[in-house]
Amino acid sequence: MSDYFSPVNEQQEKPSKRPVLLTVLCILSFIVVGFGLLGVLISLAGGQPSAAEIEKAYNLTMQMASDNRDQNITFLAEILEQMAEMTSYQQHHYWSVLLVNAITMGTGFAGVLMMFRGRKLGFHLYIIYNLLSVGGSFLIIPSHMIPMISVIMNLILSGVFVFLYSLNLKWMNK
Repeated sequence: MSDYFSPVNEQQEKPSKRPVLLTVLCILSFIVVGFGLLGVLISLAGGQPSAAEIEKAYNLTMQMASDNRDQNITFLAEILEQMAEMTSYQQHHYWSVLLVNAITMGTGFAGVLMMFRGRKLGFHLYIIYNLLSVGGSFLIIPSHMIPMISVIMNLILSGVFVFLYSLNLKWMNK
């Protein structure tokens, strides 16, 4: 009877160690998501900025844009002007932006934690996190206010990380 159960016991292997690439990617992702969650907490603790604070920040950024335009750095000036408009809009829609950021960062943290523990579901959550981080702004902010260079850079970086995580899917078995 013991011979009957021995092949089953032999097939059970000790789980392999987590790949080094996965560990490095998870650490980098934990850092990024951790700073995002910290930003959400700091924003929550600081509360919605007043109209005077919003105007002061807007004017400061527009002054920097003007200085860059005076130095013939028009590309940077245009980005700063767009960022000033977008930031002002975000601050006027403080609670909506905070909610989207909290959901995005929470999804990212859960996804990375699950992948770190070897669960494939984490990879799918991480893809959702990346889609939210790229497209979440479009849920609240009018598209003409969002600098395309930031969207393109975010898409490239997200794509690279999703690809690198996908190389470790064989290890994720749960």
